[in-house]
Amino acid sequence: MSCEAFQARFLAGEVVAGREGHLATCAACRSAVGGLEALRDRLADPLLWEEPEADLGMRVVAAVAGETEAARVRRRTRRTPAWVAAVAAVAVVAAGAVGLTRYRAPDWEVALVPTGAAPVAVAEVAGWNTDRGTRMELEVRGLETLGPDAYYEVWLTSSDGRHVSAGTFRGSGEVTLWVGVRRADYPRIWVTLEPADGDPAPSGRTVLDTRL
Repeated sequence: MSCEAFQARFLAGEVVAGREGHLATCAACRSAVGGLEALRDRLADPLLWEEPEADLGMRVVAAVAGETEAARVRRRTRRTPAWVAAVAAVAVVAAGAVGLTRYRAPDWEVALVPTGAAPVAVAEVAGWNTDRGTRMELEVRGLETLGPDAYYEVWLTSSDGRHVSAGTFRGSGEVTLWVGVRRADYPRIWVTLEPADGDPAPSGRTVLDTRL
């Protein structure tokens, strides 16, 4: 994944597959994360989208391009590279969707119950249906924090047994996820404990599940 694509997806609030690995090997993206997080929080403010700032697009372009404020001002008279404008446009649209859905009541909510592999764990999931798929907020409690050799993965499963990964996380807390399918078509939501072995299939070690 290129740095530009990584930063645009991160700014858009997407779950970036391989995020930790990319950051471990890319000093430029590590240094940019703090600024991108601040801008992402700003883009998530619904008031911003009621009256967008005149230079909002330029600010996002600068963030994706890794520019300082001074460089952004100097660039006003220069042409923006096409790839920067493209990924910035994606980031603005996606972040706008995050801002609008974050403050809207969930379209659905469901509780996840523990299995024998994590008997004290619980989770509540709130979901928003969007044109881009489904956005989910998980509130997870009772799961231990994992090290670099393992992670938790969230799955959605259809009635005919097809699985779609919604993303990964390391331990209890709040987790935001996006998945490009409708929950109405994939009603089961479950969480597995996965080894960091590169195998994309579910491990079968389920820690949380919907009660169907």
